[in-house]
Amino acid sequence: MARGRSAALGLVVLAVLLALVGGTHWPGVAALQSAVESPDPTERAARPNVVMIVADDLDKKLLRWMPQTRRLVADQGASFDRYYVEQSTCCTSRASILSGEYTHNHGVRGNHHPAGGFFRWHEGRESEALPTWLESNGYRSALLGKYLNEYPYPGGYDGTDAEKRALEEFVPPGWQSWFSPVGGTPYRQRDAVVNVNGVVDEAPRTEFLDQVMGDRLLDLVDGLDGMDLRDGGRFVYYSSYAPHAPYAAPEDLASQFSDVRYPRTPGFDEADVGDKYGVSGTRPRLTAAKKAEIDEAFRQRIRAVQVLDANVGALVRRLEAQGTLDDTYIVFTSDNGYNMGEHRLDIAKYNHFEETVSVPLLVRGPGIEPGTRISELAGNIDLAPTVADMTGTTAPARVDGVSLLPLLRGEATRLPREHLLLSRGLIPLEKEALSAVEEYPETVVESPRRARLSDFNAVVTERWKLVDYINSDREELYDLRHDPDELTNLMVGGWQSLRLMPPWQRDLVRDLRRTLRELLDCEAAGCRL
Repeated sequence: MARGRSAALGLVVLAVLLALVGGTHWPGVAALQSAVESPDPTERAARPNVVMIVADDLDKKLLRWMPQTRRLVADQGASFDRYYVEQSTCCTSRASILSGEYTHNHGVRGNHHPAGGFFRWHEGRESEALPTWLESNGYRSALLGKYLNEYPYPGGYDGTDAEKRALEEFVPPGWQSWFSPVGGTPYRQRDAVVNVNGVVDEAPRTEFLDQVMGDRLLDLVDGLDGMDLRDGGRFVYYSSYAPHAPYAAPEDLASQFSDVRYPRTPGFDEADVGDKYGVSGTRPRLTAAKKAEIDEAFRQRIRAVQVLDANVGALVRRLEAQGTLDDTYIVFTSDNGYNMGEHRLDIAKYNHFEETVSVPLLVRGPGIEPGTRISELAGNIDLAPTVADMTGTTAPARVDGVSLLPLLRGEATRLPREHLLLSRGLIPLEKEALSAVEEYPETVVESPRRARLSDFNAVVTERWKLVDYINSDREELYDLRHDPDELTNLMVGGWQSLRLMPPWQRDLVRDLRRTLRELLDCEAAGCRL
């Protein structure tokens, strides 16, 4: 837009000089005057850009230690208080972000093949995901970082060398710029082997990966791979590995944040977990050693997001310098949250508690009032239709989510639904990753029996969360308005608790149960209950 204003000013000066020399009847003066009065439509109203930044396992507590992200995105835009991921599992969440669909519709049910992982996505929604919608509208899209778990192929894949090489060089449909690890140890932020626009590195990159991606991010917005944001119509998807285990950080941060303790919220080392179901209800209190382990892990996680935070700051400053900040939406979020001692649980995710399913969503951009706080229920299924709306792109009718743009721009106060579905993805039971590019299984996953005990579906509203354990008749009900730390399960006594409830609350439980059943196989507009 700045270039358009400069060009217009130049035309004005030239038109005046020509008029002084030969009058307005001199050939070309009228055309120049017309150009000044009616600038090129693409310069007058360039299509907005969108930069989406997705962290890996970042929970809300970490935002306190990300000052640039808070100051330059949250404070200058909108923050969602009630933003949920359907499943606190990386691959399922990323599939929902890119498809706008619940898991039962996009089909990626876990991190690993055959029910989940990259292959499941590749065989299903990949060819008709968000970047292909944008491409049909003339947008150019760039991916930078983590794609889906097990990309380019799962551990143990028995394809030929030629088949493996083809997958390593594969760039999915809709992406005009591609930079994604296909080998090495990207979760350690070192020695990653990267596919760059279909060409695979000959040797691992020794530099800290997020620093490499931060530099490339700036190069992209400046024009690398035709992604110059000054031209408008660009979508950049920056997907960091931070702060995922093993919580990698540059060596010069090793002594930083040494006095930080993990926040001792009411849910931390919960005093009474007898109302929780399964192994959660029988866990002992956290030992001093475990608390020390959690504190140290949290310090490492803080260090792990410092480069990501710096990259956000550098991005905003570059956009401002090039004159495109006001024409660009910046979306910051995470694929899922993290649990560190709440309800006596170990360091993990994969559950239904707020720490793992309610994560940050920050958005700044055209028409968004700085400092906006949004309490309306939003979910990761809403991101793809929101980006489509931001870019004037038509989302497919099959999309389950809704656009959040009316909320962001102050044009609406409510969304056309009152419920979101939560569930548990199929999680790994192996104790070690099969290859370096796969996600590390969490230590809380100990046995197939524990997985069966923990399987659940849930529905969340503005106030309530009802959890239904699939392999039993047990339920949990939390009043999030009065009990945001989920300390009191109102259904601890099962049908007896229901019988003792006032009539309005019994009706509420029945309505939540019915809505949950409907959400479990809903499609498109039928999911907006």
